Amino acid sequence: MFDNDRDECFLKEIMILNEILTPLVSSYRLSVGAAEEFNRIALAHRKDVKDAIDRADDLGHLVDDVRRKLKKCMKRYFSELDYKLENMEEIREKAAMREKLNYKLNRLSASKKKDE
Repeated sequence: MFDNDRDECFLKEIMILNEILTPLVSSYRLSVGAAEEFNRIALAHRKDVKDAIDRADDLGHLVDDVRRKLKKCMKRYFSELDYKLENMEEIREKAAMREKLNYKLNRLSASKKKDE
């Protein structure tokens, strides 16, 4: 149960970061395109062009930050997955033992209730 919760947490974090990254990248691409178009306009003031480039650059830094966080999270998730794959047999044995113990405890508990 704990492992499934942990996996869900990793996957949820990955999905959230991806949902943030996708529109951010689109906005970045549009900002870069707009700055480039603005630069072509002969009547555009240099300061306005520089401001447009700075805005696109700021968005680029945000994209980089989210991308780094997403990469770090995915590395952790894949590391956990590799560990599970390498130790799958041991994990299965422990889960089977846990199920047997729970079954025996439930039977013992049920028989005590009948005796009372």
